[in-house]
Amino acid sequence: MGRKIFIKNQKFLDQMNELLKFALIKIEEIFPKKLPKTIAVAVSGGCDSLALTLILDEFCRAKKIKLFAITVDHKMRQTSSIEAQELSKILQKKKISHQILTISDKKIPQKNIEANLREARYEMLHDFCEKNKIEFLFLGHHLGDAAENFLIRLFRGSGLDGLSTMSEVLEYKKIKLVRPLLNIEKEDLKNFLLSKKTRWFEDETNDDEKFLRNKIRKFFDSFEEKNLIQKRIKNASDEIAQMRDFFDEIMLAEARKIVKLLPEMVFVIEQKKFAKLSEKIALKLLALILIEVSGDIYKPRLENVKNLYQYLLQNDVKKSRDFYGCVVKKFDEKSIAIVPKKKCNVQKNLRTILKKLF
Repeated sequence: MGRKIFIKNQKFLDQMNELLKFALIKIEEIFPKKLPKTIAVAVSGGCDSLALTLILDEFCRAKKIKLFAITVDHKMRQTSSIEAQELSKILQKKKISHQILTISDKKIPQKNIEANLREARYEMLHDFCEKNKIEFLFLGHHLGDAAENFLIRLFRGSGLDGLSTMSEVLEYKKIKLVRPLLNIEKEDLKNFLLSKKTRWFEDETNDDEKFLRNKIRKFFDSFEEKNLIQKRIKNASDEIAQMRDFFDEIMLAEARKIVKLLPEMVFVIEQKKFAKLSEKIALKLLALILIEVSGDIYKPRLENVKNLYQYLLQNDVKKSRDFYGCVVKKFDEKSIAIVPKKKCNVQKNLRTILKKLF
């Protein structure tokens, strides 16, 4: 479980201080106007999230910000609860506030485990932040994660959106998910913890190759130039993100002509003008609207968006239909409306480019 801690030479310590300075600068860039009173960090006990926690602790002490470290005990491993308690002892010694959130047995997924578990974890983290009026939740994703994510999306047939680089700041409902370590290698994070004489925990499920991410991780490990390859993939993903942004500007120009946003998250689309859009622009627009209205963090599957697209191309939408937590129905003689399926306090998710429309 834990790692033995040792200290290398002075050159090593100097390198770790440089890494710390770089990370602190990245974190400060997140707050261009005003520093928050409280922030949170999701910490699993692995080297990446634990290193980020210690970096944030230094930042918060210097800026007089309250830091909450949050661990979600998913109970998918026999050692998860033990590790959560051991992690609490480590953070307690460093005087970092630590909260353990436990997923109930009813919410432990039995299928599509990786995706459903991630969704349950984000929901619990979001609810904690919302309850404690925390706007920023920091995540420990690093360079290796960005490269792995690219290949996972590539294998699953993603387009521009999926292959674009992971966002440093992503809005999820009422909170901002922040990833300041995307250009830092995992090995550097391990070394940082060694320099701080802090042990971390290894997740034994990382060796389970039934998960695609683990297969990709082992694929990277087979190359001597692993870090260089990951950097190149991250750079390519950054380039794709720029292409996506250019395409989005074209999509926005068209969307402004045919889409209106009414109160209570009601999107009204003029149907005949929508039918004249190119299919790629129309599909992107629909996907973004569905994300906004549903309040979900992930895009709907392309196949489902295409089904909705074909439905809207019909001359007359007579019956309302459910799509991705939304209801599509007739608005007037010329337009259809996409509205939330349930009446709830839906908040506009500013992370999407649709915010530029209004």
